Amino acid sequence: MTLTEGELAAWGRRIGSDVRAPVFIGLSGPLGAGKSVLARAGGEGAGVLEPMPSPTFNILFRYRTADGGTVVHADLYRLRSADELGGIGWEDVVGDEVAIVLVEWPERAGGELPADRWEVSLGFPRRGPGLRRVEVRSCGDPPALPGFPVSVL
Repeated sequence: MTLTEGELAAWGRRIGSDVRAPVFIGLSGPLGAGKSVLARAGGEGAGVLEPMPSPTFNILFRYRTADGGTVVHADLYRLRSADELGGIGWEDVVGDEVAIVLVEWPERAGGELPADRWEVSLGFPRRGPGLRRVEVRSCGDPPALPGFPVSVL
């Protein structure tokens, strides 16, 4: 599917409002493709009331939602290998039974990703400046995500 950045944000808010924890959503794509836009919108839709800055330098932020839930936003871009995951509390993130987990650059986690997850791939289509290509697929048996159009990769 192809979306503008505004449509991507609206879609992210819908995902955040419709999804039920626990769920792990990996966000892949080149720099500027909209991973942070989608993660912030997902947090907003889930009820995070505070600003959600990019966790590029801190790597991982946890947020409380208005109804007492948890949203985790991680950006693994700066990790050199999956061996560094222990230093950021990765096991707690992957095992969190009450969180919506949104992870940018999940491929940097190597084999440490949960078996049951959603993978969202973002990119730039050949046509139209300002548009984003979005592909979604499930791995394992993740919880249902209303509002996610699933494409076969």
